[in-house]
Amino acid sequence: METIKNLDKTENYQERVKEIFKTLTAEDIYNMWADTFEIETVSEKQVVVAYHGIEDIKRFKKECKESLIFSICSVLGAEKRIKITKMKNRSTLSPKTKKNIKAVKFFTVGMIFVCIATAVIVVLCSYIGNRNFRETFYSASSIKVDSRVRVIQLSDLHSTSYGKNNEKLLERVKALEPDIIICTGDMVNSVKEDINFAENLAGGLARIAPSYYVYGNNEAESIYDFALNEKELDKKFGFNKDNRDETALLNVEDAFEEKLENAGIKVLKNEKDTIKVKTMNIDVYGVLTSNPSAFWSYSEKAFADYINVNTGNLKITAVHEPFIFEEFTPEYWGDLLLCGHTHGGVMRVPVLGPLYTHEGGIFPERNGDFVYGRYDAAGKPLIVSSGLENSNIFRVNNQPELVVIDVNKF
Repeated sequence: METIKNLDKTENYQERVKEIFKTLTAEDIYNMWADTFEIETVSEKQVVVAYHGIEDIKRFKKECKESLIFSICSVLGAEKRIKITKMKNRSTLSPKTKKNIKAVKFFTVGMIFVCIATAVIVVLCSYIGNRNFRETFYSASSIKVDSRVRVIQLSDLHSTSYGKNNEKLLERVKALEPDIIICTGDMVNSVKEDINFAENLAGGLARIAPSYYVYGNNEAESIYDFALNEKELDKKFGFNKDNRDETALLNVEDAFEEKLENAGIKVLKNEKDTIKVKTMNIDVYGVLTSNPSAFWSYSEKAFADYINVNTGNLKITAVHEPFIFEEFTPEYWGDLLLCGHTHGGVMRVPVLGPLYTHEGGIFPERNGDFVYGRYDAAGKPLIVSSGLENSNIFRVNNQPELVVIDVNKF
């Protein structure tokens, strides 16, 4: 008989030998040693038993050899020589330890599966829930008003449609009866590709209430062939700190602005507009150069005029990104400050808050960034919208929102 190299062929031998071994040994001896040996090879003259326990093999032989030899001889014949050897490249863990390791592995794999399944369910449920928008209401107060002023903010729509031509969104905005509507940028993904979308939206909003549009990074990148920071602006216009003309940007050709204003919405580029709501005068200032390096360089005079002239008017400051509010600490930004851009941190983690922004990294609020909700800036309310875009599957616990702010006297 040739050596059996495939150990699967000895499985019947293993079982029969261990059955007899069990009857010949005490229970505690069997429990200790039964899983520490197996028949490795069987030849015409010899049976090799491989021991892989953690105890010294001498102890194994002392306590088990006699019973083991009798068991093997009963199954494989008494004429064969029995050899007990230490198994090579085999784990020396005890049976109990191996069982515990298996249990831990099973539990770990199970937990991983549960976590993955839970994550998939949460993401899918959020994605389905994000097909609709919610309404977030804020309240502010000012002695400059004698009755309620309702401001609706739309931000970061990114060409998303809620119903055909955004009928669902426009119907809800109309039902909320705003006094002023302000779009704080990134309403489209591309000015050139989404021009019809923008015109339809602008016209729909303008028919509801006086409406304003402030450019976000998507509009600015589509319209201008240069970045709106101080270095690139100076390079474009040939300016330096001694000869800058803040109005230079207003003279850059902008067909998108023309179409929006023809549709009825006012575009603000480092400029204010004054309107009358009931008996109250309200100044709305829209920031174009929201990069902190260019804000004062290209808007200082216009912003100072907005702040210091007609101080009895209610002042609403709108900008796409919140960077200038994080960077600078003037005495007064206005009575109500609006921005977007952050998408609410994409995911919002319970207790920990917004998860990520491109500029602030992981958990940006811990670094003092303004990411979502209501903050205080120079003593006045700053509202950061999470936006209306709903195509990001990773947008979790962060349903798109329509922001409604009521400004009351008290």
